[in-house]
Amino acid sequence: MHREVTTTVRVKLHSLTGRKARLVEREYGAFQDAVHGDDANLYSATMQQAEKVRSNKNPREDTEQPVVLRNDCITIEHDEATVLSSWWFKLPVYNPEKEKGDSIWVPVHVPEKDTHLLEDEYICDSELVSRDGEWYVHLVCKRSVAVADEYDDVLAVDMGAKWIAVSTFLSDRDTTFHGAEVRRVREHYKQLRKSIGKAKVRSGAQVIERLGDKESRTVEHKLHQVANDLIARARERNAVIVFGDMTGLRFDTGEGRYVNDKTHKMPYAKLANFLTYKAHLDGRECTPVAEYDTSVTCWRCGSQNTRRDVQGRLECHDCGLDDNADKNGALNIGQRAVGKDIQSPLSTAGAVVAQPETQVVLTGTNGEMEPANSPDNVGLTLSEGSPRLRSWE
Repeated sequence: MHREVTTTVRVKLHSLTGRKARLVEREYGAFQDAVHGDDANLYSATMQQAEKVRSNKNPREDTEQPVVLRNDCITIEHDEATVLSSWWFKLPVYNPEKEKGDSIWVPVHVPEKDTHLLEDEYICDSELVSRDGEWYVHLVCKRSVAVADEYDDVLAVDMGAKWIAVSTFLSDRDTTFHGAEVRRVREHYKQLRKSIGKAKVRSGAQVIERLGDKESRTVEHKLHQVANDLIARARERNAVIVFGDMTGLRFDTGEGRYVNDKTHKMPYAKLANFLTYKAHLDGRECTPVAEYDTSVTCWRCGSQNTRRDVQGRLECHDCGLDDNADKNGALNIGQRAVGKDIQSPLSTAGAVVAQPETQVVLTGTNGEMEPANSPDNVGLTLSEGSPRLRSWE
């Protein structure tokens, strides 16, 4: 089984001559003019990309957009024989002296860990970016990787506001909580922005300039750490990863502005993207699962006669379950992923797996095969559900 994986490699331009630096800066400035509707001279393919950005994004006048570089106009080459740099990038630019499109070769620094990705057949449309006075090219690399067809367990991930992710193994319900730092970082910068709004105009502007995009970079670093932890956790047990699909969460929850603000602005999509491509690179399947009703349904008996008087706890009036609410949601996500109806969890045990296309065997604490809802908890025998879930054809 194969999956397409997209990875962004950031390469830094360095040691530019005065002429090349002027051409890069001129191209970047002309692109900003073009995306905001002004006349500009650009490399023809880059002008087409500027028109697409303007049409699709309609960017504000006070924003800068990365220069989109079409993949058939760029090349990166490796040559150990050159003294200045072992990596060179061909950048398309408009040459005002020739009054037509041209290209320049610029030296770049490539992270050692990413050198194996930089083959022409992998590189898609990429971007030229300016940050803190330096120039970078974000090379978007897409390739096919093999992922395993069979797994020994399921690692279910529930995303939330308090913890960005809660992961639970379906076989024994071993649970770990991830990423409380994400919420703390976002809350810190939220309060900082409020204080800036009350400050004098000049002081506030100085703070904003000093902060730059530090919040987004800090949060992104934390998300990478969480995704890496989840991959390592799945690798320990050869587990397939499933996570709750958060589509629709951006709608008003009806629980007030504070709750809406917390949930709407959490970077769930970014974490899902990181987790998916990192899992595929690890040779592991990772797939979203519909999340409806997972937070209000008891994972043990399937009842929705539950309550959450305390946000972090779920109590079931039918079977007496008193458990962590996020763990409960993760278990329901895992059960749904292996083909079970979470509102009658044992009635469909052993159903054919629709997503992912895997074969999952769950082993009990004494080595016996058991379905995801342990019979020790619901008073049923192993014979009432098939523990082996066959791959979907």
